[in-house]
Amino acid sequence: MTLSQLDIIQLLAGYHSLLLCLALAARKRLRGLMVLVGTFGLHMLTNLGVSEGYLGPELDITSAFGLVYGPAFYFFVLGIVEQDRRFDWRDLVHLLPALIIAAWQPAPPVTYVFGLPSLVIYITLAGRLLLRHDRQSPQFRSDSAAISLSWVLHALIAFAVLAALDILREVARLADLGLSDDLALSLVIISVTTLMTAMFVRARQHDDLKGALPALDIEPVVEETGHADYEPVFQRINTLLVEEENWREPRLSLAEVASKLRISQRDASRAINLHSGQSFSRYVNRFRIAEVDRLMADPDNHRRTVIELAHEAGFNSKSAFNRIYRDETGRTPTQAFQAHKSC
Repeated sequence: MTLSQLDIIQLLAGYHSLLLCLALAARKRLRGLMVLVGTFGLHMLTNLGVSEGYLGPELDITSAFGLVYGPAFYFFVLGIVEQDRRFDWRDLVHLLPALIIAAWQPAPPVTYVFGLPSLVIYITLAGRLLLRHDRQSPQFRSDSAAISLSWVLHALIAFAVLAALDILREVARLADLGLSDDLALSLVIISVTTLMTAMFVRARQHDDLKGALPALDIEPVVEETGHADYEPVFQRINTLLVEEENWREPRLSLAEVASKLRISQRDASRAINLHSGQSFSRYVNRFRIAEVDRLMADPDNHRRTVIELAHEAGFNSKSAFNRIYRDETGRTPTQAFQAHKSC
């Protein structure tokens, strides 16, 4: 048996994807990504089995896989944004359209009539979850920049573009436009494999940082009422951070502060918003910036690097520190350090 270039690419993509799937099995919050990469791996191996004659026409369910990608991507996003999310058997209802297509096995373009709306709906739902996480993370985490999910949004866009390109490839093949279908499909498969590998790496990092947020909605407070009611709460929070220097903890969360003071996260957030005029993240980072400036001014630290001082003050990301420091002070950390050294 001689395998074509396309066959080899499908075999390698399937094998690689199933390995990623196994590596995600122990990550409960990443079950959606596990289903996503596992589906892609099975898709590739099924394509190969059909093209080589190992699977008969009755087992040619390749058209059904397209109806799994949308739900899987949505559940992947759901798992990494919602702290309290638990997956159970009821979620399997989202796979019902794929099972219907697998049993029916209609010819194109019937599958696209089902697949395209499904993909658009689930990607839209995933996008809404990402927007909520982006809006809420500064209210819950001091390292909101480190748990940003902008990379998921980029992956979502890339995923949608690749899906559109694959549909255009199929349309071109059906229209017999004379394009090399094998080459186009090979490029799509390589691109999807690369994308899923990058998602695998970033998702594990996000999971390690415990970047999922509680389901509780906490919005910035804009009204002027209620200041007096929350002033004692804010003073307790401020005293805690000043005396215990909790802001040195890189992953300090609103939940930890609220737990120590035995108050609700909503009350803690409201007090900080009302009396500091800032989100929890910005409020904590201002303590850290003040500490960095103090360390910069100490001649004993002038032989150290800026990033060493930043880590000592509680920052755990160089890029986030540089951006936050510049936004708060109007100059880069390097410029500030040089100014202190020249004094």
